[in-house]
Amino acid sequence: RAAYSVLFWTAGGLGLASWDNLFLGAIGALLAVGTGWSLRHRLDALLGGEETAHSLGIHVARLRLIVFVLCALSTAALVALSGVIGFVGLMVPHLARFLVGVRHGGLVLTSALIGAVLLLASDLVSRTLLAPQELPIGIVTSALGAAFVLGLVLRR
Repeated sequence: RAAYSVLFWTAGGLGLASWDNLFLGAIGALLAVGTGWSLRHRLDALLGGEETAHSLGIHVARLRLIVFVLCALSTAALVALSGVIGFVGLMVPHLARFLVGVRHGGLVLTSALIGAVLLLASDLVSRTLLAPQELPIGIVTSALGAAFVLGLVLRR
């Protein structure tokens, strides 16, 4: 049991998800998407640089603090539920930017959709690859992430 617990927290998984703790995942997801959606115009202004955003009336330091705190709370809620699942946060924004561009309105929703599909597909692979045993989902996402990063590096 102790070995499984260590493996869960280092490689992540959705095996402990249940209806009883669904609220924790929902809070984390809603907080992340809500933050990105409600601050999308301010975050778009930051794309032009700090001076441009400041000239548009945005308090950059306060915006960064708000985004940092809300994203940290969202991440804490989701990691508490699923453990550490690597490379999803690296791959998904790149794929979403490729599809919809850099504006945060479409980027937030597209990232959420791609992240959900990627996580569900990785979970399906992790449960069926070595059936009846379950492979930690972090191993599947790390393998995908390594190939993704290698592709990015070789492309440049």
